[in-house]
This record gives sequence, C-alpha cells and structure tokens, in this order.
Amino acid sequence: MELNYDPSEVRTSKVRVASAAASGVVFGFISDDTSAGQPEAVAIAPAMARMNNLRIGELIDVSYVPNFPEHAHRVPWRAVAVYRDEQREAAKPAAPPRQTLEQQVQDLVMGGEVWNRPEVYVDLYNERFDSSTASEVQRTRYDAVGAALQRLHDTSILACAKVYAPGKKHATAVYYAKSTHVLGRALMGLDVTDQEGEA
Repeated sequence: MELNYDPSEVRTSKVRVASAAASGVVFGFISDDTSAGQPEAVAIAPAMARMNNLRIGELIDVSYVPNFPEHAHRVPWRAVAVYRDEQREAAKPAAPPRQTLEQQVQDLVMGGEVWNRPEVYVDLYNERFDSSTASEVQRTRYDAVGAALQRLHDTSILACAKVYAPGKKHATAVYYAKSTHVLGRALMGLDVTDQEGEA
C-alpha cells in the first residue's frame, strides 16, 4: 500500500480528543505540546475515529504528520495512527495465571514426600503456626491449608492417613501423600523411591 505521507515526518504524542465535526472528522489537541499559546490541533479521519471509538475528553496516543496543504492553515496536523491503552495491553504477552492455594498444596504433596498440615503451612508461608499466638490472618491461612488438603483427598488426588491415640475419637495426626504406597512405606519408616510402584 502506498503511503500518502513521508514516514520520516511521523511524530507521536498524547492527544486530548476535543470535538467531532458533522462529517465524522474528530479533532484533538496535542497535550504534551510545550510551545507557548494554544496547543496545536490534530485531525483524525472518520474511519480511524470510528474504528477506535473515540470519545470527547479522552487522552490517546496519536502518530501524526503535517496536514494536507489545503487544510494545514486551520489544522496543522493529521493522524496516521491511534493507539489505545487497551490495545497496548492486549499486545503484551499474558502473564502466567497465579496458582490457587489448592494448586500450590497439590504441587508440594505430589513432590513425593509425606506432609501434614503444619509442614505445608511452613513451606507456603515460611513461618511456623502456633495456635496460642496466631493472628487472625495466620489462623485463616492455616484453616485454608487444611481445607485444601481435605478437598484434594476427597477428590481422590491425595492419599490420607489418620493416626489415633488409644481411646481417642479424634485423630492426633493426619498425613498426606501422592499415593497410598508412598504413605504406607513412609509411616512404616521405609524409604520410598520414584521407581517403586503401588504394591
């Protein structure tokens, strides 16, 4: 496509949209113009204005060149491109999504070791949980870790073993692992290797 301007003359500045003519031409003023007096005007063609859904009062980035000679005495510049903030954001590579707490817990336990809730909490938050001195935030985090472990067990992703003291109705310890094989061997004090499968 043949350009109707000299690329070496292109400038880019912030432009404040000021008005729209009945013809569809939109006019803006160069907002970072440091010259004395009124900022200079830029004309934006109707098709370009419609495509970018320009609104009066908004600030946009515009690449512009000297206007055609027959219009330059009234409006010295004409736009050759408009850039919206959202267009720039869309062009950026997307950031990787943040892992949920449940995903973090699953990744830890699936690493092959046996974990209990206090160990998972320490690994995630780099602090020990002490129920006698814990803040509300720490208690909330600790409860969330427990809930995540339980959900992962309930959905058959993690194996779970509960240890009861004689005569007690509630478990004194609860352990999680990636499989019953890993869990069983660890609780028996045996080493577990990645090569070993389910018994």
